[in-house]
Amino acid sequence: MNSTKYLTKTIDDFRSFFLKNRSKKDFFIKKTIEKVLNLTSAKFKNKEINFIKDIEDLPIFGFENELLQVLINILNNAEDALILNDIKNKLIFINVYKKNNDCIIEIKDNANGIPQHIIEKVFEPYFTTKHKSQGTGIGLYMSQEIISKHMYGKIEVKNTNFFFENEQYYGALFKITLPLK
Repeated sequence: MNSTKYLTKTIDDFRSFFLKNRSKKDFFIKKTIEKVLNLTSAKFKNKEINFIKDIEDLPIFGFENELLQVLINILNNAEDALILNDIKNKLIFINVYKKNNDCIIEIKDNANGIPQHIIEKVFEPYFTTKHKSQGTGIGLYMSQEIISKHMYGKIEVKNTNFFFENEQYYGALFKITLPLK
């Protein structure tokens, strides 16, 4: 039932994506991330993907449902990469912290990163690494549009090496910077 309600809301959100009469609201980032994880937890659990979270609860003023879409899109892409690369210990890290007057949301995985020759293209419309039946190449483009034009922030991606529990990993790191309320 929650998924049905969410999908209905998603359709409504995409309908209103280009409308000018939407209104921004106050929300806390921790609750938004909890909504995302509640909506997606079953499929991630079934695929044995573990989340490591370090979330500072910060106030945001903007379009919560659009940010929710961005987060789901990034997590779905991480899931696809973890499965495609046959990663045994599948991990997704979500870190949220305050830096200066901004909320920083970092999402990284241990799926071996994005190939260097395409990393600069991932936010282009219709660019996809997936088979035509699985991807349209619109998700990260729309995510960038939402973050930059609707939330007045920025979204970046890079590959990164990191350690977790004495193991070294390599993966993609998406960094979203949003102005704090």
